[in-house]
Amino acid sequence: MKNFKQIYTSAVLLFFAGNSFLMAQNNTGDNELTFKSPSYIASAIFNWPQLDADSKGYNNLDFFLTIEKEAPNFYWAQQFSFKNGKTGYMGLQNSALYKGEKTKIAIFSIWEAKTVESPNGFTEAFGHEGFGYSCRIKYNWQEGRKYRIRVWELGKAEAPNSGTWWGSWVMDMETGKEEFIGKILVPDTWEWLNATSYNFTEYWGSQDGNRHPCSSIGYTKTIYDFPTMANGAVKPTKAIFERNDECASLTTTGQIGPNTYIVEAGSQ
Repeated sequence: MKNFKQIYTSAVLLFFAGNSFLMAQNNTGDNELTFKSPSYIASAIFNWPQLDADSKGYNNLDFFLTIEKEAPNFYWAQQFSFKNGKTGYMGLQNSALYKGEKTKIAIFSIWEAKTVESPNGFTEAFGHEGFGYSCRIKYNWQEGRKYRIRVWELGKAEAPNSGTWWGSWVMDMETGKEEFIGKILVPDTWEWLNATSYNFTEYWGSQDGNRHPCSSIGYTKTIYDFPTMANGAVKPTKAIFERNDECASLTTTGQIGPNTYIVEAGSQ
């Protein structure tokens, strides 16, 4: 994933009168109409109320999305970071591999974690972009429905393990049905979540090392609600939106309501 410093450097901040939200977008020139996969089509950075020096951090993050129109090979995700540790992410995918089958999934991953468990899903260690553990469940999410994906601190591990477990769940907000994705064990020294999180819409098809026309990316439209922490009690203080320069002419992103934003990408 992109690191936060690179994103902040490239962003142009626009202050909205009357609130503390920010918005940034890259240039939309048409000079470069090809891309190399995987490609970050659009992203949003969220800053949260700053933590006291003696605070462990936030023990929960909730991420909300409604995929109005899907296209193959996309990943809709929220990335989070630990106060004294590494990063993780959670989200929805389509065209994903699950036990040899291409299907829709919900996924939860953390870099440099200690181990992973998923009673109803599939777990694996990964080595791309750094080492970590991931768990996923087969999850037949639907267009036009809102979903909540959350990560939550579960408590200390029992011997012989040591560390803190973090769990992730996905809920269909229309039916209220929630499913457990899995849990991942991290070192106690990481403490809880820090005051920055990062949403991204990623296209990961055509990973052959070559460049491909931006027009080959299918059209997708997603409505995101601003995430929350502490079981909904804490909201972001800043939001920064950006588009990928390579395919920016095919991407629209920005705030459309007090707590919602849109990402449209790909060729219709």
